[in-house]
Amino acid sequence: MSKVLTIVLAVALAVVSCSHGVSRIQTRSLPSPNPTRYSFPLPLEEVRTRAWQAFSREHQYKEAIFGRSASTVRLESILSAECSTNAMSGEAVFADPANAHDLYLHSSHTPFATSAIYRGHDGGLPFIASFHLHLTGSGSDTVVTVTASNAEVVNGTKFSIGPCGPGQAWNCVKVKPTTVEEYSILRYLGRYLGLTNMPAVILPTQ
Repeated sequence: MSKVLTIVLAVALAVVSCSHGVSRIQTRSLPSPNPTRYSFPLPLEEVRTRAWQAFSREHQYKEAIFGRSASTVRLESILSAECSTNAMSGEAVFADPANAHDLYLHSSHTPFATSAIYRGHDGGLPFIASFHLHLTGSGSDTVVTVTASNAEVVNGTKFSIGPCGPGQAWNCVKVKPTTVEEYSILRYLGRYLGLTNMPAVILPTQ
């Protein structure tokens, strides 16, 4: 029995020793949450059409949603956009008829931004999430609500056995959505729609 325990402890120690760059995650506070919905002074169909243009790969190549920040992990600068007619990752969202006009953004589980909220010993941690943009007509205006899901940060690497065999893999840690990314997406859309008066993104003060 003691021999088995020794082997188990040795294996556990080996796995732990194969972790790299893992640190205690610090969560910074916002003075107040960012808005996750915004009313645009345009009709629903126009906002939907132009939102699809704004989040196209072509436009994101010209202007990335979250910019191109430095990171020890490769960041994806372009989010994939899906709608009701080409849904794959967001298929469950579009199963609801109420979401027929919506968009779904994702990065195929690749980090796309350096988090302003979640930090490790070397600064902001690479952030991963998917986003559901729900469009609702309100008279001559359109209300867009952004909901983040599957939020994670990459906190170093760890030993893992994947489809290609054993090796180092990202140490992904589940976190809560922050409102920073949601409102950044709303402002990105607002810029494309020609709005110049949207408030700046609220960030931690320290």
